[in-house]
Amino acid sequence: MPRHDASTGAAGAGNDAHMTLLPIVLLVATAHVAQLAVTAAPVVDTAATDPAAGTLEIFAALPKDPEPAAITRGQHYWIGNEDRLDLFYTAIKDKGGIHMGVGAEQNWLLCGWSRCRVAVFMDFDQAIVDLHHVYIAAFATAPTRAAFLELWLDKKRKDLRAAVITRYSGAQALGALKALDVARWSVERRFGRLTTQTAAHGLPSFLTSDADYAWLHELARDGRAFAVRGDLTAKKTVLAIAAAATTAALPVRSLYMSNAEQYFTYNKQTRMNLSSLPMDDESLVLRTHGSNALGYAAAGNAYHYGVQTGPSFKAFVAEPTVTSSHQILQWAAVGSEPGTSTMTSTTPKAARSAWLATKPSTKKKPKAKTAATTPATTPATTPATTTP
Repeated sequence: MPRHDASTGAAGAGNDAHMTLLPIVLLVATAHVAQLAVTAAPVVDTAATDPAAGTLEIFAALPKDPEPAAITRGQHYWIGNEDRLDLFYTAIKDKGGIHMGVGAEQNWLLCGWSRCRVAVFMDFDQAIVDLHHVYIAAFATAPTRAAFLELWLDKKRKDLRAAVITRYSGAQALGALKALDVARWSVERRFGRLTTQTAAHGLPSFLTSDADYAWLHELARDGRAFAVRGDLTAKKTVLAIAAAATTAALPVRSLYMSNAEQYFTYNKQTRMNLSSLPMDDESLVLRTHGSNALGYAAAGNAYHYGVQTGPSFKAFVAEPTVTSSHQILQWAAVGSEPGTSTMTSTTPKAARSAWLATKPSTKKKPKAKTAATTPATTPATTPATTTP
């Protein structure tokens, strides 16, 4: 990967509308001091390095989870509608490592910001996986932003189809071509909205930044981007991703859940899946939620935007009394602006207690005691009788 300057059974994602220190001792000698000085060993972030040699093939062979009996609302969510992804920018910037996420184009935006070394796009809707194959072909083929954007125009449809056929074959190619034919127009329009939204917040994106685009181009071109059908609650794919990441000696630095967690609770299999992902102190979980009780971000299209640290995530997933992401978001600290939250606690019960302490008491106050009084009595009277 180039060293550029830092400039979605579970629901389909995001769319409800949808790792070692390398000690280096520097010996400093001067002509005036005949003494060796030892400086502190700098920390080398393994997440800023490429995956271990020979491990990309493992990602390419990730097993698929079974197709779900039905997809959310019977719709393919070709594009996302979370309009305040900018709220994740500061948290995810330059995280490196592996990016794993559900949903569609949201992940490419986040990958450009995170400078991830490997990207794994996972969705339980095969159609979204097929669309990611189109994205991978487009990013790998187009050397520049302009060329990439042009590929998505209707007049360049044949060129993009050719790029797909060059990169994929068989069922993968057929699925990607079908996804392209159906989703192209929606993707083109979504690009326009993303450009406007990120520009409004003064942020770069792969649509406007050459550095962001170049990162994604080489990620796809060098075979470091993968798409697979997977279910966060099923038995195969997430565990296989965790095993591949461990073998690659890379942490999952960014896990994008979108709003998928709205559609399931943390059962035994889900806890096993999520707990297996290799994370470190720099890892983050990014999620959205459509519950009005959590508060919506301004212009966020009725979503709450939450960030949770990796160690915190692992602690909450392991806690039996935590059964949903709603609890995590509810107990989290208020974020940088209304409708956002940050969870860093690694003690779920303490987080809940702290949250409860901020709530008005719902206990009924006991009634005040009053002095006992003796009611006035009238002596009993004997009814008058008469003697015959």
